[in-house]
Amino acid sequence: MAWSPKLFARPLAVAMAGTIATMTLTTPRLAHGDTRLVPSIAVSERYDSNVFFVPGGNREDYVTNISPQVKVDHKGRLIEGTVQGGATGEVYVKNPGLNYIALNGGVTLNLDNAVAQLVRGAGLKVSDTFYFTPQAPAFVAPGSGSQVSEAFVRGIQAGRANSLTNAGSAIGSYSLSPRVDLQATYLHQKIHFGTTFVSPTTGQFFNTTFQTVTAGPQLKVSPLDRATLTYQYQQADFSQGGGSGGFHTHGGSMGWTRAFTPILTANVTGGMTVIEPSNRVQYQGGVSVEGKFQNTDASLSYSRGVYPSFFNTGLPLLSQVVTATVSHRVTALLTVTANGNYAKNESVPAGTLAFESYWVTVGLNYKVSRILNATLSYTNSEYKSQSSGQLSRFDRNMVMIGLTAEWN
Repeated sequence: MAWSPKLFARPLAVAMAGTIATMTLTTPRLAHGDTRLVPSIAVSERYDSNVFFVPGGNREDYVTNISPQVKVDHKGRLIEGTVQGGATGEVYVKNPGLNYIALNGGVTLNLDNAVAQLVRGAGLKVSDTFYFTPQAPAFVAPGSGSQVSEAFVRGIQAGRANSLTNAGSAIGSYSLSPRVDLQATYLHQKIHFGTTFVSPTTGQFFNTTFQTVTAGPQLKVSPLDRATLTYQYQQADFSQGGGSGGFHTHGGSMGWTRAFTPILTANVTGGMTVIEPSNRVQYQGGVSVEGKFQNTDASLSYSRGVYPSFFNTGLPLLSQVVTATVSHRVTALLTVTANGNYAKNESVPAGTLAFESYWVTVGLNYKVSRILNATLSYTNSEYKSQSSGQLSRFDRNMVMIGLTAEWN
């Protein structure tokens, strides 16, 4: 009998699901003092109407996903931190050439106590993550723990291609008084592309590096209010083949955070930035509202800023993203979730490049046991892009069922 990926994928999923069910009878977590080793594994099956992320043709497939992960949490007198890593493997029934195994990892360190030993009132937090995937996401659900850089998940769905993203950050702080803190941040994000799986295979992807520096005071106006004043500098660099380019911005913003009640918080920021070398001025800012009620958590946010395009043409984009999430606990074991995103990205100056997209997911989460969760979800999304007067559009529908076990 000829080998078939379908014959391989389904027994593999059944075997892995059985493995999870068996392992839930034990608890292989390692705990030593203030250090914990927390393993987890997720297995899912999904129908995907478009696995190439391009318009036209029969692009559907049935996909098995397996993702083992390991996380180490440490809490010491001077240092607190988390190190995590793992792999993701996918098997495709109709397109076995898309099968892959990819690695991911990250580290987060809170060095506040260690730095305070040297300079009283000072603090430092650092982090670094990497993520390899042939299907870079357009959006990431809030609280998902994704290791994809924030600058590259603002609604742009590039065609299927191998990509490596890396994000490193450092946040330094200094307390001037009980009411006033100074904070400075540095964020280095980059995405590099490799093999492409769609045509044309040239002229579409740009290796992109995006650096952001912010600095400014934070004022505790009252127990319920906090105000910020921030200066921001950004620099984007594009490279493809022997060519390169880029832009930089600088500007400022003011922000206000208000805790209306213990369960309702709002934040608003606003300011301006100058894009160089075009010397164009754009507004930037955002607003968010978050509520945590008895059985329901909900949030709504809008953000506007300048970010780099890494697909079609290397240009600065005026990016606007709206995100809404709702999670309702029907019972102690069953939770209903909904997540929606809308994004509009336009080149500066307008007319050269534009992207518009939305993503809506509804799902059920059932707590099978203390460490095992079952999920069922449906996702509908649509993506439009316009480059040099040419319009492209495609949609994508996914139905997924999965099991996740975490020994925490």
